[in-house]
Amino acid sequence: MSQPIPITTVETKNQAATAIRVKTRPGIVRIVFQRPGQGNALNLALAREALAALRAAEEDPDVQVLTLTGEGRYFCAGGDVYSMAALAARDRPAYLAQLAGAAHELALAIVRSRLLVIAAVNGAAAGAGLGLVLCADWVLLDESAPLVAAYASIGLSPDTGVSYFLPRLLGHQRAVELTLGGRKLDGEQAVDWRLANEAVSSETFAPRLAELEDGFVRGAVQAIGPTKSLLRAGVAEELEAHLHAEASSIARLSEHPDSVRLVNRFAGK
Repeated sequence: MSQPIPITTVETKNQAATAIRVKTRPGIVRIVFQRPGQGNALNLALAREALAALRAAEEDPDVQVLTLTGEGRYFCAGGDVYSMAALAARDRPAYLAQLAGAAHELALAIVRSRLLVIAAVNGAAAGAGLGLVLCADWVLLDESAPLVAAYASIGLSPDTGVSYFLPRLLGHQRAVELTLGGRKLDGEQAVDWRLANEAVSSETFAPRLAELEDGFVRGAVQAIGPTKSLLRAGVAEELEAHLHAEASSIARLSEHPDSVRLVNRFAGK
């Protein structure tokens, strides 16, 4: 295994940013979700800071690879259910519409980006976290990290592209199994189901990620953007329309009495 290119931690452009940490190596930017105490749950700050960091990386012509990963035990546990539970039922649709909108902006940016986006799934990816994984171009899993939709357990419908990508990747029945059947996939199963490229042990996860990143930037980097554009042709336009439908659905369901009860129970209220 070749020696990895040294990595450097840098500040985001927003000096007050706290939801992510950005690390760089030549040709590579890593966005680390940094809300470990909340399972790296997606809130407005995390979604907006990650989007800003992605756009900053795209502005640098020397950057070709962008990696998304999490700090701690989770990659991303989904949307911030605790923030939603803190609101009255009548205020939840507006909050969900805003949060889904921010998450969907990030999802579209990943799909449209000229950068090769790696999802380095260090821990559980649920809900919107699963959506970000599905938007990525290459997925590396810690073999113990589960993938789970989780929406139905709190009475909500999918967002962040989950209901767009799953039936296209898996077929309708397996998409139902994940979204409504509560199926949870470990790393090996996720590879078998074609939701990930590879799953490795916790001990080899970090060096394998560095090896992957280095391999892409040491290759024919001029081909990354054009190839991704061809592979993604038409996807962003379809996805954008689908994301609007997802946002409308999850916002509408958030004030249903049974959904309110399930969200409150999840949050311990």
